[in-house]
Amino acid sequence: MGVTYRIRCRKCGHTFSRNYGVGYNGQGTMYCVRCGRAQAVDFSGGWGWDPTCECGGTFDADALGRCPQCNSMLTKEDIADDEPGTHGG
Repeated sequence: MGVTYRIRCRKCGHTFSRNYGVGYNGQGTMYCVRCGRAQAVDFSGGWGWDPTCECGGTFDADALGRCPQCNSMLTKEDIADDEPGTHGG
């Protein structure tokens, strides 16, 4: 199931929402653990895809990508659990 997180970048303070994981329709977004590049993924036909990014890293459902404001790599500490709008979905 996909989840929407409220993110607050610890580096620049920018706050935004981002969806992670795979939704009920089998589609989702994964991020590269090395460069933060986003990759739309359709798993409705199974897991037959190459998780390797062009930078040599791998796409992972647990990777959070980069801040759209300052481009710093996000970590789980950037998830603003106390912010309204944080929910599973």
